[in-house]
Amino acid sequence: MEADAELSTVDPLIRVEADNCIKNHVIAAMGVGLVPSFLVEAIGVTGIEVKMIRDLATIYHFPVPTKLVAYKVLVSMIGSIAPFFVAAKLHSVVKTVPIFGHATYIAFLSVTNGAAVFAVGKIFQRHYESGGTFLSSDNSVLRKYFSKSYDEGKDVVRALVPTVSAA
Repeated sequence: MEADAELSTVDPLIRVEADNCIKNHVIAAMGVGLVPSFLVEAIGVTGIEVKMIRDLATIYHFPVPTKLVAYKVLVSMIGSIAPFFVAAKLHSVVKTVPIFGHATYIAFLSVTNGAAVFAVGKIFQRHYESGGTFLSSDNSVLRKYFSKSYDEGKDVVRALVPTVSAA
């Protein structure tokens, strides 16, 4: 609970700016899901995450964590293999259904990309708001927070879909 009390001292305007930054990067990641290339998508989402981490550091007046960003790039590239493997398997199954199959595949990738970027953004937002200590937490704490944020991110992405299509 002490960490939550520490986080509540963050200027609400800064938190709103950070939330908007995350939302904008989520929308960009959803757009990358429309690109039908594994390599372009993996590099695109990783680039969006790195830019978001740097933008959040600027918002919180925090030095850009170059080692953490490099680690994030490595983890993102390795971690992106599993969702794309599942996506490739899903695509091979659903592509047999004309139009609907391809649309389902694209929607899956857009939701996955957006939710992952949201979760990474929330982890770094929490890290900056904690004064740079959250990422030093036990891995199980980080995994739980990522999982919780990823699930929240899927809801955020679904809520953004009308916004994106209206824009």
